[in-house]
Amino acid sequence: MAFLTILLLLITVGGLGLLFTVLTKFSPGEKRIREELKRMQSDMDQWVDELVPIDRKELELFSLTQIKNSITKRFTTSGKGIYTTIFEEPIVAYSYKKYLGKNAHGLLYCRTAEHEYAYWIRPKGVQVVIDNKLVGTYNKENGVLYSAESKKMLARINREDKKIAPVVVGEREVASMVKALPAAKDDISTRAFQFVREDLTQEEEMLLLSVSLLEMVKETVGE
Repeated sequence: MAFLTILLLLITVGGLGLLFTVLTKFSPGEKRIREELKRMQSDMDQWVDELVPIDRKELELFSLTQIKNSITKRFTTSGKGIYTTIFEEPIVAYSYKKYLGKNAHGLLYCRTAEHEYAYWIRPKGVQVVIDNKLVGTYNKENGVLYSAESKKMLARINREDKKIAPVVVGEREVASMVKALPAAKDDISTRAFQFVREDLTQEEEMLLLSVSLLEMVKETVGE
């Protein structure tokens, strides 16, 4: 009934153009998610050559500051931008879209110089894909990424502290993420990670980013 009411209202006040705009923002199926993801990938292609390759040193310099960022909230939320290092080097580009509906879905695409991270945000969990491979499902309630194959924990964010969130990969803590966004008057030195383990492996780095980027963008777009 509510859906029909919305349709009638849109036809009355805005015509078919506005109606089509809203309908395309309702919870999507897998085909539509794939199409939207391709569009996001194509959009981010314009920025990929600017991105600085990530290693442990760059993770220590990772800043919460962004460039080229924009957030739009009309019917629903969408946004994109580039996170930088504390020296204003572009390091991660992202694109985000939320869909309308009672059980709202969302799509997030993040791009580094070496890897692609895609997230299908659904009511029962977030499907996490790295470089076109399904890695697992992220539980939004407890901050745990579960393996798609074994269903065991791959990574976890400890959210008990209001400002610092330790990130555990496997059996050990690999970093501590700063949860608070910088205030408008803060300088550009606000780091995304307060601590990064010195002997971080490549796999640990990818899993660390897979959970951290999702949390960072959610904070950015206010979701």
